[in-house]
Amino acid sequence: MLLVFVVALIQPGRAGETVPSPPPAPSVSDDAADLDGGFDLDAEEGSLPDGAVAEVLKKNEWAVTDCASRLGGRALHGRLELTWEIGLTGAATNVAKKESELKNPPFEECITKAVSRMKFPAPRGGVMHTSHTFSF
Repeated sequence: MLLVFVVALIQPGRAGETVPSPPPAPSVSDDAADLDGGFDLDAEEGSLPDGAVAEVLKKNEWAVTDCASRLGGRALHGRLELTWEIGLTGAATNVAKKESELKNPPFEECITKAVSRMKFPAPRGGVMHTSHTFSF
């Protein structure tokens, strides 16, 4: 009996038999879910408790001070604004200079790399975009 059933599936269209329809093709959103590890790429902006970013920056102030002592000296005056994303694991990604008054590219790059190595709390609700202005 099982053999007859298999034959019926292989030879569709015999009189009186119904052929199961093929499953629907995956939609683009199904493909996107597979590619992004199951995370919703269109999710709302993530968030952290008030002061969480400032706390991590304060904890890692030594890295900024190290850049200043190695590359800036006492001649640093002005502001440097950086923007970045905090990923779902708390990693800082896409750290970039938004605006600078410092006119010291090696120092600006050092601060950018220092922020990219910082570990933040994992944001709730998705990737979080943030910025900070360093004043010297």
